[in-house]
Amino acid sequence: MITLKLIWGNCIEVMKDISDKSIDLIVTDPPYGLNYNRSDLAMNREKIFGGRISKMKPNPIKYGDNEKESYELLENMLHEAKRILKKGAICAVTVVGGGGGPNPLFAKWALLLDKIIGFKQAIVWDKGGLGMGMQYRRSYEFVLLSQNGNPSHRWNGGNSTSNLWKIPKIIPSKYDHPTQKPIALMERIISLHSNKGDIILDPFLGSGTTMLAALNLERNCVGIEIDKKYIDMTKKRLNWNSTLNPEEIKFEYEEYSQFLEI
Repeated sequence: MITLKLIWGNCIEVMKDISDKSIDLIVTDPPYGLNYNRSDLAMNREKIFGGRISKMKPNPIKYGDNEKESYELLENMLHEAKRILKKGAICAVTVVGGGGGPNPLFAKWALLLDKIIGFKQAIVWDKGGLGMGMQYRRSYEFVLLSQNGNPSHRWNGGNSTSNLWKIPKIIPSKYDHPTQKPIALMERIISLHSNKGDIILDPFLGSGTTMLAALNLERNCVGIEIDKKYIDMTKKRLNWNSTLNPEEIKFEYEEYSQFLEI
């Protein structure tokens, strides 16, 4: 039986209650601290070159959406991750790429992962098409992998797995999470670094893509999300509490309401 546990709460507080060395893999997409559509290039370009700025309505992430706050949030999460990951297990963190600019977020995050857990590899996710930017356009993101000691806890990729993955990006609608990742991306990470029946954790679950990928691959999953809107979105995407396969899937839901800013 596969267990899917969805938790509405602050991931740092929730993770403190997770037992040492109990998690087989962490896969997550933390808030980047880039203030989406409030001061980004797309918005400023409208101001400079004209056009209807009203079309660029903000769709911000509710928590951790400034750089200092998001960095501290990631740092605290990684300290808990190191404690709860099994020896040799992976923490996979997606991060915006782009390669240039005066503030390379991916470099800062890679150094932080190395400091706390131990850096292993950077996967380049080729999203296809052209992203935001001027001159060089951003067409990829990173998946940064850290490994909690040696040897590897799980590795199902042999010796011929490339660190360049071509997977089409998601173009979110106004009803989606603003940084929603493709299920195929999360499935690739999960299939390489875990086995059936393992426990996957996503501390920043968003709209539930990691949990859906884990279910597809017959892994157990714990997902933590602080924004109730995305908790509800996850339930809808996973047909929460479905009675179609009651002997195959166990749904659990918990609220850490004492830590929520409601």
